[in-house]
Amino acid sequence: MYDKCMKPVSIYLPEMSYLEMKSLADQQGRPVAELIRQAMMEFLERRRRNDRSVLELTPHQSGKPLKDWTRSEILDEMLESS
Repeated sequence: MYDKCMKPVSIYLPEMSYLEMKSLADQQGRPVAELIRQAMMEFLERRRRNDRSVLELTPHQSGKPLKDWTRSEILDEMLESS
């Protein structure tokens, strides 16, 4: 069940937060530790995604651009006051 490379961690939670996590865990038939581990992994994944440059993002498939923009033109457009 556990990866051999996993490390135990002790954390302190406010009692109400723990009770809420315990209730969720009981509803799902899972241990509280598993929910906390999942939340931590999701947090780290979001953080990794946010650390990427906008240039690394996959373009949205909404059609062809109306104009071929240079980086400089895009920056000027973004910084132009309305």
